[in-house]
Amino acid sequence: MDHNANYYHWLTNANAEIVEELRSYSEKDIEDSFYKNLSFGTGGLRGTIGAGTNRMNVHTVGKASQGLSDYLNKT
Repeated sequence: MDHNANYYHWLTNANAEIVEELRSYSEKDIEDSFYKNLSFGTGGLRGTIGAGTNRMNVHTVGKASQGLSDYLNKT
């Protein structure tokens, strides 16, 4: 999914507070917030707090937590 498709997915599925934040984004903000998934590095998850797949938020932390849980359940 490209960054615009990710943006519109969030825009149509988020609560009112997040939608308000998303609507304030410039095209540059949209691209930077949605062009990739926030990666887990040597220091854990680090990034700007906000809405988007490349931002620290409840969704990205939840996704990382689910991944860790899945890994632990396999071992």
